[in-house]
Order: sequence, then structure tokens, then C-alpha cells
Amino acid sequence: MAQQAQNMIKYILKRIFLMVPILLGVLIFTWILSHMMSINPALNQLRSFTDTEGYQRILRESGYYDPWFVKLGIYLRNFFNGNWGESHVVLKGQKVLDIIGKIWPKTIELMFISIVIVPFIAIKLGIVSASNKNKLKDNLIRGLAIFGAGIPIFYVGTLAQLFIGIYLQNFTNDLFIMPILGANEDLWARAIPSHGIGTGFRIIDSILYNNQSFLMDTLNHLLLPAFCMIFVSLSGIVRQTRSSMLDVLDQDYIRTARAKGVPDEIVINKHALRNAILPTSHIVIGSTAYALLGSLFIELIFNYMGMGYYQLQAIYGGDYFLINGILLFQAIVIISGTLIADVAYTIIDPRIIY
Repeated sequence: MAQQAQNMIKYILKRIFLMVPILLGVLIFTWILSHMMSINPALNQLRSFTDTEGYQRILRESGYYDPWFVKLGIYLRNFFNGNWGESHVVLKGQKVLDIIGKIWPKTIELMFISIVIVPFIAIKLGIVSASNKNKLKDNLIRGLAIFGAGIPIFYVGTLAQLFIGIYLQNFTNDLFIMPILGANEDLWARAIPSHGIGTGFRIIDSILYNNQSFLMDTLNHLLLPAFCMIFVSLSGIVRQTRSSMLDVLDQDYIRTARAKGVPDEIVINKHALRNAILPTSHIVIGSTAYALLGSLFIELIFNYMGMGYYQLQAIYGGDYFLINGILLFQAIVIISGTLIADVAYTIIDPRIIY
């Protein structure tokens, strides 16, 4: 037992050390991409395009005329010092890190709901589909999974707004009302008293300060965006679970258990699922990047002012530093999610640490 714990600690430390060069590679790659963009950050800081003297001064101060290796060194130094620049278009005058600190909890809340709920629904659907191979339930679940994999997430969001937010409301004579836009009130407006300290997460702050009306309002606004993310995220896990379950159910030890008269429920949930869940678990715990990408489109459709919403606004407006800052923060989240996925996978299958 002690040897297994030591091996796991060594494996975790090894994965952490491997993340350092990956992060440096992401930083350098982001720096290269930022210099390939047609956006000039000096122009964003000018009040007038005719101010040529101010333009040249900003170029000199920003190191525009320095050699590339000097620029890269300044870029890396500023990153590790926490100097990620200021927004000059979307939120003028605000530091990028301060902006990210305000908006990232909203995106994490939306992602967290999807990441937590999807595995339970998808794995259950995959089990039902595999247990009823080529029957009506199997065909319905497979059709739903194929439909979810083939339809774009922004199209799902638009249809949900149209049918659930408008048509269903009109059909029920306003008895069923669901917000079709995200909750964008100030985080400190109603959840936290004037003397209180909050986390930035609307749900957590509502629970901490026992503000039930604010909690219900937050959940009500999150319901439709979260539903769209859950629907699109189901397909991959459902298909993987079904495929793994079919392989396991065809094994000799499953046939032996059934021949001995073991009930199907025990055979499936106790014997088959334990082995079939291993390939599926890697998809489940590694779905951070997909959820982050999906939240970008969902936030834009539902006007949900999280990281994805401001990232697209920064791209449209050419807000150089805000684009870079959000990209770097998303890269850190994905790298951290990958590390957590690797550690979680060693707990599920300890053989990979040897």
C-alpha cells in the first residue's frame, strides 16, 4: 500500500513537471500568434488616428522596435509578474487580470453544471442502450446521440431560445416562463450585503448568505444555457459507454455469471460496468477543453457575460491585451484540467503508474 502511494506521488510530480514546458510552449505559441494578427495595440490606445507623435511614443514604450528575443523576454516577464496589460476597447482602462477575475466565475459555473451532470446521464443512457441492443430503446438513444453529435451547439441554443423561450411561453399563455438570456446583473448587487465578502460565484454566494431568491434567479437563468451544453456533450460519452459495454457483455465471465442465474441488474452494474467505465472515464474527466469551447458559443447566444462572451467581443473590437489574457487563462485552465484528469485516471486504474 505504501509502495503504491509512493508510486502515485512520483507519477503526479512527474506530470506536474511536464506541465511546465507545456505552459512555456503555449506562452511562446500565443506570443507568435499575437504578432501574426493584424491588430496593432498602439492604435487601440490612441484617441485620434492623426496623433502620429503619440503613436510613435507608444510604439517605443511598448518595445515595438526591439529585437524579437527582447520582445519575447518582456512578454514572459510580464506574464509571470502578473502584468497582462489593460483593455483599451471592450472595458477601457481596466486591467486584464481584474477583468478575468470578475468574469471567469460565471463561465466556471456554467461549465461545472455541464461537467457534473453529463456523466451521470450519458453513462446511464449508454448502459440502457447496450443492454437493449438493436431494440427500440437502443435505436432511440443512438439516434439522439448521433443528432447531438451532428448539430452545432450554437444551433441548439438558437432553437432552445425559439421553442422553449418563446413558442412554449405563448402556447401556455405565459404560465411557463423561462429566461432566454443569461443573468448579467452585478455579482454584488443582491447576493451579498454591503459589508459582506463574496467569492464571485453567484450560486455559492447565494448559499453562503442564504439569499434564496437570488439563488433561484441564478438557477433559472442558467437552466437553458446549461441544457444546451448538456445536450451536445452527451453524444460522445453515450456512444463510448455503449461500445465499451457491448465489448464487456460479450466476455466469458459475463456469460458465466448469467449462466449461474445472477440477475441482469447485478451483472450489468457490478461486473460489466466496472470494466466498461475505464475507457469512458478518460473522456469524462478530460472534457474540460470541450466544455470551455462550448461555453464560448453558448455565452454569445444567451448574452451570458462570461469569458467566452468577452473573448469574442475582444476579437471583434481588436482588444489586443484582452484577447491574449483570456487565451492564456483558458490555456492554464485546460492544462490544469488535463493534470486533474491524469491524476483521476490513476485512481480509477492504478496500473498506469507502473
